[in-house]
Amino acid sequence: MLESTRCGVLSSQRRVLLVFLLLGLVSLFADIVYEGGRSISGAYLVEIKAPEVAAALIGVGEFLGLAFRLFSGYIAAVFHSPSVLWSSTLLGYMLTSLSIPMIAFAPAWHSVVALYIVDRLGKGLRAPSRDVILAEVSESIGVGKGFGIHELLDQIGAFAGPVLVSVLLAFYSYGVAYLTLIIPGLISVLLVITAWRLHPTLKSISFSTRRPQLMFRGYGRPFWTYVAATSILTLGFMHWSIASYYLKIRGIVSDVEIGLIYAVAMLVDAVTAVPLGILFDKVKLKTLLAIPLLVPVFIVLVAYAPRELAYLSAIPWGIVMCSEESIMRASIALLVKPSNRPLAYGVFGLVFGLTWALGGYIYTALLGETLYMLLYVLITSITSLCLYTVLAKTTSAK
Repeated sequence: MLESTRCGVLSSQRRVLLVFLLLGLVSLFADIVYEGGRSISGAYLVEIKAPEVAAALIGVGEFLGLAFRLFSGYIAAVFHSPSVLWSSTLLGYMLTSLSIPMIAFAPAWHSVVALYIVDRLGKGLRAPSRDVILAEVSESIGVGKGFGIHELLDQIGAFAGPVLVSVLLAFYSYGVAYLTLIIPGLISVLLVITAWRLHPTLKSISFSTRRPQLMFRGYGRPFWTYVAATSILTLGFMHWSIASYYLKIRGIVSDVEIGLIYAVAMLVDAVTAVPLGILFDKVKLKTLLAIPLLVPVFIVLVAYAPRELAYLSAIPWGIVMCSEESIMRASIALLVKPSNRPLAYGVFGLVFGLTWALGGYIYTALLGETLYMLLYVLITSITSLCLYTVLAKTTSAK
């Protein structure tokens, strides 16, 4: 009897770990589709002679996707059903897996833009639900390590997608490049279905018949302190598109070198994901204290460093980007009880996206004023560091 119980527990643990691995592979193949399609989006718009407003409209899709995270997180929180979480995750990946390849058949630039927006809505739909599931199935190995491994696999896909598309474009047309992305897309969908069948129930979620109310009570001061700290940090974290523009106008590196610096940043992101996750599992929220210190270093290297040191800017940028995709998502699992996680992830995703976009506009206004850029990033970094310090002390004292 005891032996059979042990075997049952072991089998259950293996199944959960398998689901965790499957979710990582889902992100890998889905990122091949998304990043592969995004890498040629601008070039393809030029190819089909689309107006400049088309590129701006794709940017609107990014905002709509972020706003949709709050909506999808709210729906998941209201129903408290594992089926709703899994359905949202599956539908979100299906939208990405189908919309990007369908660009091959788009008759006009309006359709191309619409399909890119559908892809971002798919990301917004699936992200909160997927993160809730991921937080649960990674508990046995450590939430920090779990999100770190997931980010590593995600980055492998983010690297492989543009490479695959570049190779296809070298020998074939844009249509073939887009259409080929249906293969990794379908693989990601099949993997989600497999994971769902292996782990259909979630212990942290139970069905609830309560009336839908968009309320934020019960999340606690630590969660809102965390959201405030991360928002301020993100305001000072320069988006790579702006950093690459600044490197270009400084004229210290070539266009090819700018692309190589970004590739190095992605490599740093991938390499640091798992170690950062392991560190997070050991010291918890104290890991966050190092992140605000790296953001000003990146700005200094971009704005002041000579050509020989410009490549070093990839290191702090890659680490900060990695932390935002791994341990910052894992932090929510520590700060919020399981029943509140769907909406918490939705709120975090929306606020993160909005503050990063706002920070981008601020940096655009400050371009060329390096002293003001440095003062701005110091203010945001020091403020976020103070809030993270308060958060780490209050949570460790409990």
